[in-house]
Amino acid sequence: MKRRQFNIVVVNPDQMRADYMTPNGHPFIATQHLSRLAGMGTNFETAFVSCPMCGPSRVSAVTGQYPAEHGQRNYGGRMHPDYPNMFQSLEKAGYHRALFGKDHIMAEDAIGVLYDEGEDICIGNMDEHPDYAKSWSSGTLSDDCPWNVTERLTTAGLDYIERRAQTEQPFFLTLNYQDPHPYFTAPAPYDTMFSPDQFELPPNFRREPGEGEPRRMSLWRENSRSGEATEDDFKKAMAMYCGQIRYVDDQLGRVLDKLEALDILDDTVVLFWSDHGEFLGDYGVTHKMAAFYDSMVRVPMVLWDPGGTVQRGSNSHLVEAIDVFASVLDLCGVEQPAGSRAHSLLQPEYQPRADVYAEGGLQLAPEQVPIPGANLRAPHGPTHFGAGAMLRSNRWKLCSHSFDCWELYDLENDPSEAKNLYEQPEYAEVVRELTQRLMARMMNAGQAPEHLLCPEAVGVDEDGMPVWNMKYDHIELKDGLRPGGVL
Repeated sequence: MKRRQFNIVVVNPDQMRADYMTPNGHPFIATQHLSRLAGMGTNFETAFVSCPMCGPSRVSAVTGQYPAEHGQRNYGGRMHPDYPNMFQSLEKAGYHRALFGKDHIMAEDAIGVLYDEGEDICIGNMDEHPDYAKSWSSGTLSDDCPWNVTERLTTAGLDYIERRAQTEQPFFLTLNYQDPHPYFTAPAPYDTMFSPDQFELPPNFRREPGEGEPRRMSLWRENSRSGEATEDDFKKAMAMYCGQIRYVDDQLGRVLDKLEALDILDDTVVLFWSDHGEFLGDYGVTHKMAAFYDSMVRVPMVLWDPGGTVQRGSNSHLVEAIDVFASVLDLCGVEQPAGSRAHSLLQPEYQPRADVYAEGGLQLAPEQVPIPGANLRAPHGPTHFGAGAMLRSNRWKLCSHSFDCWELYDLENDPSEAKNLYEQPEYAEVVRELTQRLMARMMNAGQAPEHLLCPEAVGVDEDGMPVWNMKYDHIELKDGLRPGGVL
């Protein structure tokens, strides 16, 4: 049955942790508009992205595929626009599409390609900002700073909503903010909204490698010079990070207010999500890298479905971001991209996932020792060299690294993932079972085996060849195109 075509508004902050918002239990951040959205819609408490890096995570969301299949594993996006993606599906379904902020999905300007209008602007880590000296640097963002764009982008997005609301054509808008990304900076009043004294260092904070710590984590700590940061430096970063999130939260409030003022909130699906998380002091570092701790791969995911098809309230099931994006398309009667492996919540046979999967890291051999004199302010090479993968259930997490140790965490008894249990003999059976499951998903390019198409032979033809009850041939990509960036 064809569903009503809702408008779609996506709000996408970059590098926001799932636990830094009120609906997921943060004690004092007071994200009132996220609480408002969660209160009327659905808060997916345990939602996970397919990769802890920007570009691959976003490409997965719009293709419904994992990095092993869509081929994007790098920091920024390099998807070829002809690769099957949801923007093509939206266009085919009659949507007008707009972006204000960073696309990070394809390498070139995406306006006029994936989107009909807008502004594709990526300010990176503000590398040219004179006060961005270290990976943990924090400070005030002046009103006239060229990187102070979040409020301006929102205003442009609100103007777009107002214009498109006057037409009969459904619209898709995504507001993709830099915040709360390092350099940790925010304009007034958000820069002083929180005090460093409000924060404590996380329970997994450490200055030196812990037992069983992956080498990539130790190298990031060394190459980013994080050992030079004082405890107060980390707390200042935490305070500014919260200010950045409040800045984003207020922009979400402006969007919701506009939809209500135009009387189209009940005609518009709203999705708030982030492409990955942030260490913010975990393990004595900041920023991100190709690792699979919950601070990296668990993200905020809040959905307003005006039709009420998706059950409202708090959803504590494991979900993957690709599933929620697929569900949004289903809500609007839009076809899934060819080759999507997402597990839409609207499928008649939907069952909550038993586990979630993520992968990342370039297929390059990483450095084995710190680089003398390095001062990496962001996880550039070699931090993201070396492929890895993760399997996470409600209790256990297993991580495999191609050039590094394996990791096993008991999330029930060690939620901060501070103690790697992989080498402990008493967990050998847990490791064996999880390894089999992880390998099964890796061999299926990330897809859960139970979600694979299952053709049934219903007879044979005159040549003795099986006749199948469904088409199961692999989707042939146009001209054999892949997103690129595979190393």
